[in-house]
Amino acid sequence: MLKVIKYKNHGICMIGGEKNEDHQKFLFSFFELSNKKVISLMIAEYWDNGILINDEYDSFFTNHQLDQPWDEWWESTFKDNLIPTDFETHKYIKSFFKKNLYSNRYDKTNIIKY
Repeated sequence: MLKVIKYKNHGICMIGGEKNEDHQKFLFSFFELSNKKVISLMIAEYWDNGILINDEYDSFFTNHQLDQPWDEWWESTFKDNLIPTDFETHKYIKSFFKKNLYSNRYDKTNIIKY
């Protein structure tokens, strides 16, 4: 059974569009699991005039180190082929995020051991 050992939330890393109109917020978090694999989770939030209308969750296996700055990791993704997680891992990470981080999803954190 998978377990999160530690994680780091980067909060909002990118915004697309105009904040007062239709726009998107892109949030990133990273999780180290009990199997020693690191997962990146990207949440894309779609906003319309201040109302969240939809969000999407994508998770990938990554070589990211939790203490690595987000922008360095982002640049490396253009060279590396990220591998999507399997369904069970994605479901677990999404559930963990919603239960433990969602209410503070915009807050950047240090590495947190869980």
